[in-house]
Parts: sequence; structure tokens; C-alpha cells
Amino acid sequence: MERYFAYGSNLTLSRLQQRVPGARPLGAARLPGHRFGFDKAGRDGSGKANVRTAGADDEVWGVVYALDPDDWEVLDGFEPGYERVRVRVETAGAEWLLASTYRAERRTQDLVPLEEYKRFVVDGAREHGLPDEWIAFLEIIPSRS
Repeated sequence: MERYFAYGSNLTLSRLQQRVPGARPLGAARLPGHRFGFDKAGRDGSGKANVRTAGADDEVWGVVYALDPDDWEVLDGFEPGYERVRVRVETAGAEWLLASTYRAERRTQDLVPLEEYKRFVVDGAREHGLPDEWIAFLEIIPSRS
């Protein structure tokens, strides 16, 4: 199995398992030195979740999943415009792990996520018990229907 750090719509287990049924959550984790935003342009012109390198005090919360190596090709097909990169995340138990995640280098300011898409992110954060402060941060991000 290989590790995948999900921070966007794939946080929600049911959504990820629709794409790769064998995905298994391993637990909450944080990606230090990165900032979260909906600054990746989707095909519909809405903002999609993205991470970028930032200051030492910045962090992004998400979930580490175990994936079968064959799942990557399928998952890549659902992530157009993103590059798969290796990152170092810290679990809630203070263990450091290497995982792969998706990041888009091409960013656009002033994008707004669709409410349905944002709901996957917020619901997934709740589902996996991410910190209350992180959930509150996600909830106040504007969205559109």
C-alpha cells in the first residue's frame, strides 16, 4: 500500500471510495509549511482545493489514506491540472510520514468554490475529526451555488 494525503474533496471517504474502492483511511495529519486555498481553476471556472508552499507557521490539515499502487492511475484521471508530489506530513500521533498528494502550480486568485464541492471538503474534515479551528476556517470560505 502507498500513502495519499487528501486535503480537498477526497477527504470524504465515500467520495474517494467511489473513485478508488480500496482506499483506507489511516488518520488525520497536517502538512506543515503549506497554505490551503481554492485557487486551482476547475473546468467550470470554480475554485478547486490546492496547497502551496508557505511560511513555517502555515499548515494544511487532511487525512492520510492507504492506496493500492494501481489506484494512482485511476485517481490521476480525476485530478486534471494537478501534479502528484511527495510531501512529509505529521500524524495526530506525532509520527512523520512520506505521502503523495496533488498540487497545482498554476494558480488563479479570486476563485470561489461551488457549494457542493466545498461541502465535500468540510464534511470530510468533520468525518475524520480534523481540528475545530481548521473546520471553522473552511466553513467561512465563501462559495457559490
